[in-house]
Amino acid sequence: MDQISLENWVVMHLGLIFMITCAQVLVVYALSDASNPTPGLGMYTVYFMAALLGWLAFALQQGSDIPMAVDVPSVASILNSYILFLAAGQRAGIDTGRFLLGLICLFSCLSVFFLPPQQMFAVQMGTASFFFAGTGLLCGWRSWNKHNVGDAIMVIAALLMAVGIPLAIYQWLSLGNYLQAQAVAFGVYSCAYVLVVIGFLASVLVEYQQNLSHLATVDPLTRLLNHRGLEQALHITLAHAARQQLPTAVIMVDIDHFKEVNDNFGHEAGDQIISQIAQYLQSAGRASDVVARIGGEEFLLVLPHTDPDGARLLAESIRKHIAERPLVVNQQSIPVTVSLGVASAVGEIDLDNLCREADRAMHLAKRGGRNQVASVEHNPIHLSTKVSQA
Repeated sequence: MDQISLENWVVMHLGLIFMITCAQVLVVYALSDASNPTPGLGMYTVYFMAALLGWLAFALQQGSDIPMAVDVPSVASILNSYILFLAAGQRAGIDTGRFLLGLICLFSCLSVFFLPPQQMFAVQMGTASFFFAGTGLLCGWRSWNKHNVGDAIMVIAALLMAVGIPLAIYQWLSLGNYLQAQAVAFGVYSCAYVLVVIGFLASVLVEYQQNLSHLATVDPLTRLLNHRGLEQALHITLAHAARQQLPTAVIMVDIDHFKEVNDNFGHEAGDQIISQIAQYLQSAGRASDVVARIGGEEFLLVLPHTDPDGARLLAESIRKHIAERPLVVNQQSIPVTVSLGVASAVGEIDLDNLCREADRAMHLAKRGGRNQVASVEHNPIHLSTKVSQA
């Protein structure tokens, strides 16, 4: 160990930083969808690349016998800390204070031309720790709101700077040991950088997993629940209905002649029609009602604490509203009608069976001429159709 020189330690440290940075960038880009990148990815990548250049400048300074005219590593440290603050703000969706802190960053960097190295070291530490404190606040806010442990790790990096920098200043001002203060600052910066890399990578992985879970339960076109999400959302509601012997009703909604709409107006117009109908269905019911898209042009409304008459009234209101108001797509009016099937049960129910009953009623409405409401009542089964042409 005694034979390892300072220059060798610096090279090994730079190599470690280089591998960590490259691995982080490669993994993040491999996980991120190019068409929908994770928030702050670009700015964080700039930070990691700029930090790598800063460490390179530090290594060159340590390995050179000729002193640099400008303390490049100090300037790089200040700039990198400000870029980190901008990246955290972009990821959190907050841009407050960036211009004011940008001015502070500018004046701190320009001071390198007027201050001796030791005073510049103090400016560097103070400014960098200030920017890290702002980063910690932004990451802490995001961690609390997004429940993301990766952002919490970056808060730890900010806390490390908040503790380590005063310790370095104490070593210098109180004990008069400038070299020891530099060593402490070097260690604090290195650990904080590694924690930021780990924290951001963990944050991206957590967010990526959350997006996968979201996609598994939500229809990407309408943002409505799919069948799997519907079961999860209704688990507690259906259990309560079973205990209290409460009625539950479902309405199956199917767009009439949807294939002809796609053939005549195009699939993009068809998607917009589906989206507009989904928005209306969400607004038509109560806050306790659950709306899901369960097929290409099929929707399901689950109405807790609703009897058959109430479900039929809502279904008829939906049918009439859509039939009387042509949808506007690309400045073109497209008349659309829907067929609806209603089913209901009391107490403990099997959601799949109830959906099948509503589907039977909906097909009964289709066979009756479309633009109708049909109902199926459970135990005993009773089929009824109400022809209500627009």
